[in-house]
Amino acid sequence: MAAFVAPGHDTVKEQQSPAAARSSVQRAVAAVLAAAGPGTVTSVGPYRQVGRCSLTADRKGVDYAQVADVYGPAARLAGFAGRLPSGYAAKSEPSLVSGDRLTVAHPDPFLRLTVRAAKDDTGHLIATVDTGCRPTTGHPYPAFLAPVDESERAAARRVFALFDVAPSGWRRATVDCGATTVTGTGRARMSIGPLGEVLDDHPQPGSALTRNDSRYVYLDHGRGLVVSADRDRLTVTATTPCR
Repeated sequence: MAAFVAPGHDTVKEQQSPAAARSSVQRAVAAVLAAAGPGTVTSVGPYRQVGRCSLTADRKGVDYAQVADVYGPAARLAGFAGRLPSGYAAKSEPSLVSGDRLTVAHPDPFLRLTVRAAKDDTGHLIATVDTGCRPTTGHPYPAFLAPVDESERAAARRVFALFDVAPSGWRRATVDCGATTVTGTGRARMSIGPLGEVLDDHPQPGSALTRNDSRYVYLDHGRGLVVSADRDRLTVTATTPCR
């Protein structure tokens, strides 16, 4: 995943800490999930530090962000700005880095939301809610990341078993609207071939939205499943939607 990192600059002293800003970031992520609409699968990453910056010449700060990926044939950048809340003042503009179009919005005076199409990856949008430079006090340490219970791992474990891979790491990221993404990762004994060689013979519940050699995306009664392979590394995310 990629994240927009705001350059360090002076901010007003009322700027909230990363911990205090988390609820505003979460509301913006929930708005992205709502704007994604039907026929898509979303995957939410953790709220995490993405950079360091300067609040003033002698005062250091940190930059936090949360990323949501949107997958599926309906995951198109065109029209996305119009599906965000009107108060976000979302608009399409060119990227200063790549020159490609992206959607830029401001959920509140200090947050910046960007939505862009993943490079060379049709049907994949990357939405990033960035806090800008914040005071270094009040860090939201991993206490915000609750442990993954066994019932939440079940859907991903079924996929790992098909590839004879034992997951070695689990992560749980949540949004205050009730959405939860559980991510499992593991390594196979050798490079994983095209995913279809296994998954076409063992289809998951629901319907496949998009598929290629390195990623399969399923939608099952609102819950989304994303299976990704990179050489011998297998990653599976299972996301339940906002309530």
